Amino acid sequence: MKLKNTIFIALCAVASFTSVSAFAVNKDAIAAQLASQLHNSGNLNQQIQQIERSHTPIRVDTFLAPHNMLTERSVGDNTEMWLFLPVDRALDDDMSDLVVAYPPSGDEASWTEVTGYTLSGDKTSLAVDQEPNVPVLVVDDNGYYAMKEGMEKLNALLQKSGLQEKASAAPQQSMQAQAATGFDATKLTKISVKDTHEPWVKGPAEIYSLVTGVLTDNKPQVIAVEMPYLDDKEATYYPNQIVINWSAYDYRVVDMLMYEHDSGTNYKTLVQALVSAIGAAGSLAGWPPSSAIAEITNRVIAAMPDSVFVDDDDFVDACYTLERGKSYADFHCSADNAAISMEPFFVEPN
Repeated sequence: MKLKNTIFIALCAVASFTSVSAFAVNKDAIAAQLASQLHNSGNLNQQIQQIERSHTPIRVDTFLAPHNMLTERSVGDNTEMWLFLPVDRALDDDMSDLVVAYPPSGDEASWTEVTGYTLSGDKTSLAVDQEPNVPVLVVDDNGYYAMKEGMEKLNALLQKSGLQEKASAAPQQSMQAQAATGFDATKLTKISVKDTHEPWVKGPAEIYSLVTGVLTDNKPQVIAVEMPYLDDKEATYYPNQIVINWSAYDYRVVDMLMYEHDSGTNYKTLVQALVSAIGAAGSLAGWPPSSAIAEITNRVIAAMPDSVFVDDDDFVDACYTLERGKSYADFHCSADNAAISMEPFFVEPN
């Protein structure tokens, strides 16, 4: 009865919330519904193992039972869930003490507690700054899928605002020429980060990079690159990812700025700040290209103020003066937070 009452209260809240916005997501109601569904499941451990072993986070709308009590509008397309498992617990242990929780809203500096539900329906609180001793199924709408969507929006806005030319418009090579001849790239072969700036409830980090360079007359070229595999601090990853397509730039040097994606980023406001900081397209005409690239990078860093974000995208590191055709082995970026290895790579035509 207690669980039913909890769900009823949560659903009343989501009904009022979604009446304001068709895209509203009430994680309290979702957490209560998931706790109820798992409580009534005959194979709790099997379902938890499915979530933990998924290659990418599980979308909540694909996991909820078909006739769940939530409206379609109360679960967003990017709402996902992932499992926090204490270091002394195994997936085949009894999971009856599982808590379903969600990150608080607003700036994480103001967070005081994490709210969740036990499988019996009790509302509970967990510490923000201390990892819990029970498994926690975390519901979030600002994780892996939100970042992928965010990077698409960010690149589209950069193009619209004149800070990025499409590859097909880049003066050095057209898309047709690339298809016929291939192009030079730089591949990220190894990376580790000392600190991803994430509390336990935010889960895996969502890292992205802004690769900054110039075109003719030092016109800025800023391209966002997602790095979704870079989950944990002090872990080494071997992504083999192309992070620089040199045909998108007119000079043989770029900088790479790494950020950790957080919730509430207003990319339109961010790009407006970048446009204002970098200035008009011709403002750096006549500068030596290397100086122009450094200046653009400095302006990009300066254009990322706290006020742009609801929950700040954390600055991770800046990797300066990456050269075309050059290899890097355990190269430490400027803040000594990220260490990278890179190598030249030629993308052959089909």
